Amino acid sequence: MGEQVTRSIEFKSQSSDSTNPAEMHLTAFSQQEMKTRALKSMLTFWLIAAICVLIPIAHFVLVPGFFIGGIVVASRRWKTEEEGRDATGICPDCGKDICIPLDKIAELPQWHDCPDCSKPIALQPPEAGKTSQS
Repeated sequence: MGEQVTRSIEFKSQSSDSTNPAEMHLTAFSQQEMKTRALKSMLTFWLIAAICVLIPIAHFVLVPGFFIGGIVVASRRWKTEEEGRDATGICPDCGKDICIPLDKIAELPQWHDCPDCSKPIALQPPEAGKTSQS
């Protein structure tokens, strides 16, 4: 489900201005897939809300919570066109090949730590690190 997409980005070191080219791996969803994902998540939350009706006292909080939560989660999933999977490239600080998991976030810039040297790395679009001087 979803098309696998690769986007060119840069890893930028916080300690220096050095950058290295990298790739961001994404899952892109069509409009139909976005609607399907939203509907499935909303129905899951609503099914949990229906089951919570059977829990005495707690159902006064759980049922409305899961009902509203289903709507909120579904609206977010409906608006999500891309989900990040990981970013691969060379760390600008230690020079090792690294792979950084992205927690389904595709927006840039992002800050992560290098898995090898634990120094902060900015994931940014390639244009963001280049400035023209006149």
